[in-house]
Amino acid sequence: MRQHWGVFRVACAMLLGLATACASAQATNYPDHPIRLIIPFAAGGTTDVLARLIAHGLTPALGQTVIAENRSGAATVIGTSIVVSAPPDGYTLLEGSVSLSITPNTMAKLPYDPVRDLTPVIQTSTQAYLVLVRPSFPAQSIEELIRYARANPGKVSFGSPGHGSGGHLAAELFALDARIKMTHIAYKGDNPALSDLAGGHIDLMFATMASALPHLQSGQLVPLAITSPRRSKRYPALPTVAEAGVPGFEAASWNGIFVPAGTPAPIVARLEREIAAILQTPELLNWFAQNGAEPGGLVGDAFGAMLVSNIAKWSRLVRAVGIKPE
Repeated sequence: MRQHWGVFRVACAMLLGLATACASAQATNYPDHPIRLIIPFAAGGTTDVLARLIAHGLTPALGQTVIAENRSGAATVIGTSIVVSAPPDGYTLLEGSVSLSITPNTMAKLPYDPVRDLTPVIQTSTQAYLVLVRPSFPAQSIEELIRYARANPGKVSFGSPGHGSGGHLAAELFALDARIKMTHIAYKGDNPALSDLAGGHIDLMFATMASALPHLQSGQLVPLAITSPRRSKRYPALPTVAEAGVPGFEAASWNGIFVPAGTPAPIVARLEREIAAILQTPELLNWFAQNGAEPGGLVGDAFGAMLVSNIAKWSRLVRAVGIKPE
């Protein structure tokens, strides 16, 4: 019996050594063919544009073509599922977003666990939301908005790019913290919601600066405050929500690169290093400045810890306001 056990242990050790050697060789030769960057959103949005800029920079940095591929649908679940089920070899990347921290709380049967099934590489951007109204809306400050909403419970309607989106939950968090009641109207994307806001069909929206800029520049929409902990460099006179009447309030959208869990550490480190350099190029820094965003900066375990913290934050909100998983 001892002899058989000894043979078994030797065989296991040999298999482990072979697997380690294969992973090492894989990492050493990486990359030797084109890479896919999955974008779980439709083309043309902020996440799509950022992902394509990163793919453009990665191609010469890695010496292989990085193909940006839009696979939208089901609140980012379709695209994310493709990456989760891909081989953990560094050839399928995900441009993840704040949705990774929201869908575990708003989807009834999520086919993956973002913490267990994905490895965070690097956070690529952060964007606060602007609290937007039309110029004719009765409230033109956060203080006036809260006062108006308390006097008219449920009358204020707010739009979002979809049930369970970052803009939806940011507005729900605001309503909870400000102790007001508003009515949610879900759209299929930022643009139709912003168009209806400008047209007077809804009253309010929490939207990223990048998506709102055309409406701000035309004067169709007015920002009341920004949801970041600090004021925006682009709109320094605009107060934060916390300054304007809801102490401690903060909400943000973010993006980041993920790979399937089990991807060799040297490959993850290579991607992290190359993308970090791309985020500091003049082209990317100009894009961030123009769109009111900032480079993310978090990597590895710190990025993973932020994801876990975000999941817990939105879980508390979903339970507090009674949002039903779909």
